Amino acid sequence: MKRIWIASAAFASLLTATNASAADLPAYTKAPVVAVVYDWTGLYIGTNLGYSWGRGSTDGNVTGTRTVTSQVAPTTVTPLSGLLSGRADVNGFIGGGQLGYNWQRGAWLYGLEGDINYNGWNNTSNNIYTLAAPLAGTFTTAVNTKLNWFGTVRGRIGVAASSSILIYGTGGLAYGQVSSSTVGAFSALGGFTALGETYAGTASNTRAGWTVGGGMEWLFMPNWSLKWEYLYIDLGKLNYADRCISAVCGSAPAYATSVQFREQVARVGINYHFNTPVAVVAKY
Repeated sequence: MKRIWIASAAFASLLTATNASAADLPAYTKAPVVAVVYDWTGLYIGTNLGYSWGRGSTDGNVTGTRTVTSQVAPTTVTPLSGLLSGRADVNGFIGGGQLGYNWQRGAWLYGLEGDINYNGWNNTSNNIYTLAAPLAGTFTTAVNTKLNWFGTVRGRIGVAASSSILIYGTGGLAYGQVSSSTVGAFSALGGFTALGETYAGTASNTRAGWTVGGGMEWLFMPNWSLKWEYLYIDLGKLNYADRCISAVCGSAPAYATSVQFREQVARVGINYHFNTPVAVVAKY
């Protein structure tokens, strides 16, 4: 009996010592979840491909006087003035390259990007002006509009929407080479003899304007990202005079043409980032 009592006391003492040692051990905590967060800071270069759609708005102004031969009187001097207007859809594929630099502060990104692109704009609008009495008939012009290439220099402001996706707005300077050519003629002069005059004019210039838009960029692997972007571009107006080129011009009036260049661009691109934009941050 004494032996049983001694064994029980020894077991109780051992159990108490074990519990005390366990209480001294640090509590178990779950390991933190680690998330990969990308830092976009650095230089990048890339290429893009897309589609542009827009409208070349054409406005003309006919001014001066017209001396015509009447079937009743020998000659009649008739004032001639009025406005012409027309529209032409100008759509086409674009492609080019871009170069930029990003600065990231927390979730916010600030950047500067420049690009230059080939543009396939080329279309013709027909503009008709109805002659005022005593003339009867029309004065018609066909205006061909081209935007050969364009570029932009833009600021970017964005926010990291997730670990590898950037959403941004952008805007700044737009520039491009625009050209226009016009052919015009009088027709159907009622009681007057046909004038038989043809007018032509042309102009080409590198214009500066503005652009605004936005997009999304996805860093799908270290150093490489895909982007989807929309831009609205306004290059202002190209103004030029049209001259009579026929042998029977006489005291022909002059007229001027004004072409407004606007377009919308939707494109995709791929960028290579020279700095490996990866940082590991504990989230939990």
